[in-house]
Amino acid sequence: MAVEAKRVLSTRTVAKRRETLGWIALGACALLLLVGVVVYFQSKADTGLPPTHSSTPAVKSGPAVKPGGKLDPAARNVAVEFVRGGLGRIDLARTWVMATPDLRSGVTKKQWLRGELPFAPFPVRNLGSARFDVVGTAPKKILLELFLVPELKSGYVPTRFEMTLVRDSADGPWRVDYFLPYAPPGIYAEPE
Repeated sequence: MAVEAKRVLSTRTVAKRRETLGWIALGACALLLLVGVVVYFQSKADTGLPPTHSSTPAVKSGPAVKPGGKLDPAARNVAVEFVRGGLGRIDLARTWVMATPDLRSGVTKKQWLRGELPFAPFPVRNLGSARFDVVGTAPKKILLELFLVPELKSGYVPTRFEMTLVRDSADGPWRVDYFLPYAPPGIYAEPE
């Protein structure tokens, strides 16, 4: 009888070990599946449609841009006028002149004047708040970030825009060379 009890106890222990190993294998498979799903959705989010261009301004040859700096009044006026005229679709003829050929590439003057700009409109007349941050400066180049917060219930979300101002000479007029919104895919709101 003792031998039979020992055999039953031994069988239960082996069965228990197999069951434990089965649960561990199932847990490992579930974890692997979860990692695969996360990687899949992350890769889809990284290749989403908006924004249509890279999230950082294109780097061109020229002087190095120093981090930070001050925004001179002439550059500030160009940035404000471009945002009001271009995003608000108020003075498209003036914004065409303020834009460099790089920014206008792919858009004819006729399309631009119809409001078919390389960036979507934004309610600049009804802003809750707005802020410019100077990312970097050089004698002929300024990198800016604009933070625009629309009024509540406007149907728009707060958006960060990246802007590059350039000029041909140290005393020449500023022009907008790069202007696009930056937002991770999936946070754009449809206007109501």
